[in-house]
Amino acid sequence: MLLAGQQISIGLIKQMSAKRAGGFNTMGTIISINITGFVGSDPQVRTVQTNNGDKQVASFSVAVNRTNGGGQKQTLWVRVNCWGNLAKVAEQYVKRGSLIQATTEWLRPSAWVDQSGSPQASIDIDANRLILLDRTDKDQDNGDSEQTSEEEQIPF
Repeated sequence: MLLAGQQISIGLIKQMSAKRAGGFNTMGTIISINITGFVGSDPQVRTVQTNNGDKQVASFSVAVNRTNGGGQKQTLWVRVNCWGNLAKVAEQYVKRGSLIQATTEWLRPSAWVDQSGSPQASIDIDANRLILLDRTDKDQDNGDSEQTSEEEQIPF
């Protein structure tokens, strides 16, 4: 059982193409992974060199909690990396304790043995979408609650 607001959902969507004149399009698959949880640390922003030039990346951890069949709470920590413009958004708005949802198309699990000989594991993702699910402390503290019309809330 998952706690409210915290989940990992994996959806696999098969895309099939209709026959076109001259042949078929190839059939592919897409994996879409949503990580929803609380941010455990403020983003660490750095610049890295890539084949396409220097890019900014913001990295932070997200705690995803669940209760197993025996009633024990378990926490899975996921390392989220945001690149380019999404890194700027993460740097400005993501803070420790924020409830976020990050979407990716791939997980990068890794396992190793630490210096004390204990096995360790981690999951990293490169987010291609980031949603802030709660208000920042600053917004809550200053009492500003501007009324917006329904038309202003719709982005299109």
